[in-house]
Formats: sequence, C-alpha cells, structure tokens
Amino acid sequence: MRFESPSFLALLFLTPLFLTVGRSWIRRALSRSNASAEGVPFLLPARGVDAGRTESWKVRSGLPAIRILQALAFFCAIIALARPQSGSAFREVEWSGRDILLALDISGSMQALDFHVGGERVNRLVALKKVVTEFVRERAGDRMALVVFGDKVFTQCPLTLDVEAVNRFVNDLEVGMAGQGTAIGDALGVSLRRIKDIESDSKTIILVTDGKNNSGNLAPLEAANLAAELGVKIHAVGIGSSAPAPFPVQTPFGYKTVMQRPMEYDEKTLQEIAKITSGEYFNARDLDGLEKVYAEINRLEERVEKTLSYIDYEELFEPFVLTALVFLVIAEVLGATLLLRLP
Repeated sequence: MRFESPSFLALLFLTPLFLTVGRSWIRRALSRSNASAEGVPFLLPARGVDAGRTESWKVRSGLPAIRILQALAFFCAIIALARPQSGSAFREVEWSGRDILLALDISGSMQALDFHVGGERVNRLVALKKVVTEFVRERAGDRMALVVFGDKVFTQCPLTLDVEAVNRFVNDLEVGMAGQGTAIGDALGVSLRRIKDIESDSKTIILVTDGKNNSGNLAPLEAANLAAELGVKIHAVGIGSSAPAPFPVQTPFGYKTVMQRPMEYDEKTLQEIAKITSGEYFNARDLDGLEKVYAEINRLEERVEKTLSYIDYEELFEPFVLTALVFLVIAEVLGATLLLRLP
C-alpha cells in the first residue's frame, strides 16, 4: 500500500489537540447542519418548540468512550485524506543479451584507508561498494552476478536481472570475509564456471583487485587463457599502487591508529589478463578515478534498452471515510442517549 498525499499524515500529530477541542466544533457543525435541514433534526434536540429545555441539554464531552470514538474518527479521516492506494507497478525491461560478472577482491588489503567519500577517509572496499552499486543500477537489462574472493572464493549472487538483489549483496560485503589472501586465478576460474555454459550474446567479467595473486591453485594467466577460449572478455581494474598505504592498526595499549604498510600490486599481470581476453586494463587510485573507470566500462559495454512502465493503482480511501463516519455517528448517538445528562 502507498499514499498519494502522504503529507496529510502529519496531521495525526494534532490528535491530542483534537481530543481537547474537537467535541465542541463537531457539535456546532452538526447543529448548523440540522438547523438548515427540513423535518426532524438528526440526533440533536430541535430548537424552537422547547428551546429552553433543549438548550440545557449537555453531553458529557469528557467521557472517555466518546473521546476515543472521536479520536478514531479523526485518525480514519486523516488516512482517507492521505489517499491510500494499492496496486501494481510493472517495469518491463528488454533483456540486452549481456552477462556481466563482478569479481571483487575483499581481502585484508582492501582495508587500506587511502580513499575519501564525502570528505571522510574510508577504506578501499567502502569506496568500491559505492561505485559498484551505482554501476549495477545503471545496467538494467543486463544479467549480473557477483563473485567475491580473498584466499577463498564465493559466489554471492548468481546471474540475475534483479539489479537491486545484486546491490543488496554488494552492500553486505566486509573486508576479510573471504580470507586475508588474494586468489585472483581461482576467482576467475569460479567466475568462468558460472557463465561459460549460459547462452548469451556477450559475456564479461569485471575483475577488481588491489593486490597480487598469493593464494589458490589456478594461475591468473592460465585462467585468462581459458576465458579467451570460451569467448569471455575480462576488464581488469587495479586499485591503488605499489606505494605504501595507510592501514588501521591497534596498539598493544588498545589505541587505534593508522600506519603505513607496503602493498603488493601486480599491474603487469592485470594488464596481461585484459590483453589476453580482449578486455581493458584500468587503474584507480582515488574515488574519482574509480568512478571514471566504471563510467568507461559502462561505455564499452553499451547496449540498447527498451523499457515499458505500467502502473495501476486502486484508491482505498472510501473504507476509511465510511469508518470515520461510523465512529462519529456512534459517538453522537451515545452522547444524545445513554451518555446524555440533564441539568
């Protein structure tokens, strides 16, 4: 359910004020309505014939039962004003015929604090997640998959057209959850197994790493040759460089600080992987560079997308209006009968 005019919901905060003064203006409104109507007035005593007596009739406006009914009527009326709706929103996206698999390094080296987001120093994985989620969101129409690696390799999300599902997995990534090492070759091997037998017009792996292959059983270049044989293109994205990078550390006394540590960055291997598979090699050393890399990949993997949107909502305010009227009628009936008192 959604609300067409949700701003009216703010009036719900006036409920305490309504309970204090609401009874008087509701009664005046009904009195004016009855005075202008023909025949016997509804619910309220008539003026004129026995004016002295009817003017002296008083309703116990402080009674909890009537106040609760008034509050419920007010609540339902506000919900009705906000126009609740239900229905379906369909967005049909023509499949582009492209399969893109993201192979992301989440090893211990990705906690290096040499990136900035919004003026705040963050580790490499935080910056990567920000850029990747934007890239994935722009690839509606492509089937996307996610493989992550450290010294172990995991398929976090199989190929899917649901880009929001992919992004949920990306946002849940943490440094070191796949181990501290870097198994680039094994990551490519698992990625190839996920897409090699799937019929597709184009198969691409986007490999992102900041390190050097130091774990696993499959050599990176061997995996690249397998990819070339299978017609899978690999774009290799290197983060950082071989220069020392700041890392968060905890001193023996329990204090957290930042220290420079040397990095193992194998640019040559990444260049060879891209060359063997007819892909491109990119290097990103800050957030702007990383954004430009993914913008360029987005351009290289351009595709035509046709989108149809269809939205059909059903108005649901009527039951709330009727409910509000029922509560008001019950409150007035009780006030004019069972809860009425004479002076």
